[in-house]
Amino acid sequence: MCDCNCHKKKSKHPYFLYFILIVLLCIFIVSCAQITAPTGGARDTTPPKITLSNPSNHSINFQQKEIYIAFDEWIQPLTNPKNQVIISPEITPFPDIHIARNDLHIKFKDTLLSNTTYSLYFADNIKDNNEGNPYSNFKYVFSTGNFIDSLQLKGQIATSLEKFPDNTYLLLYKDLDDSAFLKKRPFYITKVGTDGHFNLENVKEGTYKIYALDDKNSNYYYDLPTEAIAFLDSAKHINSSIDILHLNLFLPEENKLRIQSFDREIKNGIWHLSFNKELSLNKDEITVRLINDKTIEPIAFTDKDQHNMSVYFPSLPKDTANIKLVVANNGNLIDTIRTNISTTKINNIIPFFSDSTLNKGLKAIESDALVLESSVYSLSSIDTSKIYIEDTTHNKIPFSIKRLENLRDYQLTANWKPNMLYKLTFLDSSMQDLAKNYNVQQEFSFLTIANNKTGNLLITFELPSKNENYIAILKDNSGKVWNKQILRDSQRIQINYGRLLPGNYSVEVIEDANKNGIWNSGNYILKTEPEKIFKSQPIIIKENWDADEIINVDFIRNTIISNNQIIKKPNSKGPPKDILDK
Repeated sequence: MCDCNCHKKKSKHPYFLYFILIVLLCIFIVSCAQITAPTGGARDTTPPKITLSNPSNHSINFQQKEIYIAFDEWIQPLTNPKNQVIISPEITPFPDIHIARNDLHIKFKDTLLSNTTYSLYFADNIKDNNEGNPYSNFKYVFSTGNFIDSLQLKGQIATSLEKFPDNTYLLLYKDLDDSAFLKKRPFYITKVGTDGHFNLENVKEGTYKIYALDDKNSNYYYDLPTEAIAFLDSAKHINSSIDILHLNLFLPEENKLRIQSFDREIKNGIWHLSFNKELSLNKDEITVRLINDKTIEPIAFTDKDQHNMSVYFPSLPKDTANIKLVVANNGNLIDTIRTNISTTKINNIIPFFSDSTLNKGLKAIESDALVLESSVYSLSSIDTSKIYIEDTTHNKIPFSIKRLENLRDYQLTANWKPNMLYKLTFLDSSMQDLAKNYNVQQEFSFLTIANNKTGNLLITFELPSKNENYIAILKDNSGKVWNKQILRDSQRIQINYGRLLPGNYSVEVIEDANKNGIWNSGNYILKTEPEKIFKSQPIIIKENWDADEIINVDFIRNTIISNNQIIKKPNSKGPPKDILDK
């Protein structure tokens, strides 16, 4: 039995080896059959090159109907030639421009102007087919006369916009009618760089209207309210090259005041609406009335964001659908609005201080009042028995509170202790707004800063004219407005801004040309430029230090008087140690 079993095991062994060999052979064959992509060499970074041009670039006495340009490699087709190729002056109808393999063809559909220099600017839109390497700033120039026009316009466009628009062009019109900019394409056009610089070449001597346009819809004329523009207010005769030409790009404001948005319901007796431009506190007087019920007299307030208004209804009927509100400015109708009344309750409980960003991280200076900004307007008496302030030992401290003239802000005065953390509590129903809504309980913590940890700021403004109005705005480094005042009737005005927390501040001065108390952008129809803005250099406020600044407001140079002319003096408590060490 033993010999028989051993024989059987030995007889299976060769077959097992054969099986292993066959598997290994199959794996080898499969691995040899696999095809992998070659690793290749370095990536192609070479742009295409022109090998042939017929007629050649910068030809004169041009009479052809077609331009043929060959490149040394295949190039990508143009997806939208009308937007990718700038032809100056304009050719109508637009030529047929197409690319096939490595050939660029330009076919003209009509006769060109005589004795005219044309330029076809392809920017970076000629690219090789494989890697997309651009033939940068390619321009083809020719003349139907016996010379190439050579005048140039160079310059820079400034802007008060947050970012210079990418799709901005410099436009020259031979048609001097103001309506041409609104309806027609320009005679000459060139792209403006994202840094605002431009260079328009091959211009013919003549008289032109000059504009710049942030062209949103790529039709090369101004027809959208969202398009920023710049213009010279009169035609300019060009008989020699210009190296320095300055324009100011701005987003025009609408001439007519209109309602931009509004609440679809009057909730809790309050209705909000916004306008297409900022409201002037001394020129605009917005009124709202109900057509259906003349016994109700709404009260309208311009909010701190002067595009917005809050309207209060002291007494309203129960829920009502489809009421009509008439909104007017100085008695002139703006619009009639249909809305609904959504309130069946009286004396709703609402938060007065709903803006957490305004009332977060509150600080009070030792000798100054604490100011809280409310989200609602009020004229009612304040129930001080429902308001209290506690220090860190939970002792209630005496204080006084008053509502400021804007009917939204509250000033709390007390004998603050420096470097002390306080808790302020408003209990339910301690105040009510104009629609008789009561406040909900709210608590705030705030820290008091010692006087010697602050600095005092005194600014002397030297203004261009005593016969003009100016608006002076003090901002901190975050852009928060700390003070806004009208300057008038003198060329030298001093403002003591009092104690400020240490940090960097700056001043903006607006030339209030129309004396309406707000900054106004320009308007093409009225031919007005944006009101000029002067921005100072940073003003540094240090602890226990009086900063006495002299600011020469110069809208042309926009500079602040140099440091050696700025007077600084220590306050009565002495300068900081770092100053004494000097």
